Amino acid sequence: MRLKATIQRNHLFFKLAQAVEKVGKSLYIKFSKDYVAFGANHGIGDDPSEGGGGLQCWSRLPAGALFYGYQIHSNSNDEINIEVRAEDLLLAMKSATNSSSVTMRMTGRTADPYLTFVVTTEDHLGNARPITLDIPILKILTASGAEDTHAFDEPGIEDPDVYIMPPQLDRLRNMLSSYKGLCDYVVISANLQGVMVFTTSNGDILDDRDVPSLTPPQAHASSSSSGTRRGGRGSESSTTEHIMRRYGEAEKAQVETRFSNLFNPPLAEAPERNADGTYSSKRDELKADRTKNRPGKFDSVMIRVSDLQRVLQSQNVRPQNVICSLLDNQSILFMVYMRDTDNATLVYFIPQAGCT
Repeated sequence: MRLKATIQRNHLFFKLAQAVEKVGKSLYIKFSKDYVAFGANHGIGDDPSEGGGGLQCWSRLPAGALFYGYQIHSNSNDEINIEVRAEDLLLAMKSATNSSSVTMRMTGRTADPYLTFVVTTEDHLGNARPITLDIPILKILTASGAEDTHAFDEPGIEDPDVYIMPPQLDRLRNMLSSYKGLCDYVVISANLQGVMVFTTSNGDILDDRDVPSLTPPQAHASSSSSGTRRGGRGSESSTTEHIMRRYGEAEKAQVETRFSNLFNPPLAEAPERNADGTYSSKRDELKADRTKNRPGKFDSVMIRVSDLQRVLQSQNVRPQNVICSLLDNQSILFMVYMRDTDNATLVYFIPQAGCT
């Protein structure tokens, strides 16, 4: 088993490690001849008080996007699957961000392996100063062992109801900061008319009262602020309201932030009719009806605020685009497209809270 490479994009490697480290304590890495994949799951071995339980992060990049002089050999189809502590990799790559060169290789015996980085910096006289950093490899996984972790499975939503490009991630981070101390959950709603709504929640089971388009809230007292941002697709606007909703005899205060004029990318093909004019399934019939006749219908997913905060750490990779897809009352997926990587993505999958 042999692995050796020189890292040519230290900063990207560091930002990837920084984003994935927020998801789980363990980081799984698959090295193959053509690509490198990263995976992490929150919930297994992590502190349950921190939320999560179903959040999955995954990324796959061409080997040439990170390395040159890349050499790999193993008896498992020239693939090597390892588990390391995410914090260890983050610290190593942080040390390498301002280096002149970084080489990576597997060292040690099979029973005591390491992922070793040799970080070379220069002193004020221009002399090279190599520093060796050894990261313990917790496990070298067999092919079947790697499959059992599911960390290398690209997460996805087979047939989402809505695709939408959310606001810039830094705007969402600022929005979540304003929610601090108000809630542990947030309901994310979106439609096919470029509208996306974030509503604070105390974790109650999601029903029609929480869907913006079905039951507009009665505002007993509200304060709102709005702004616009000129983007490539038009003028994005946002409004934040402090609202009161009545649930039976009780009233519940909520904060709702609505973003308008977002872009709905046409990622999925529209369902086609059969020769007799019918659709192949009831699902296709409903989707065609919804797209044509009810584009303003909202689909919603309730997730933990802590999970959304982890997703927004992907801002550190300076994404080129972000696409969000929702399956009503089931799950939400964020696809973060990284710059200059042949459309490589950092993918986050979050099931609805209580659905894991």
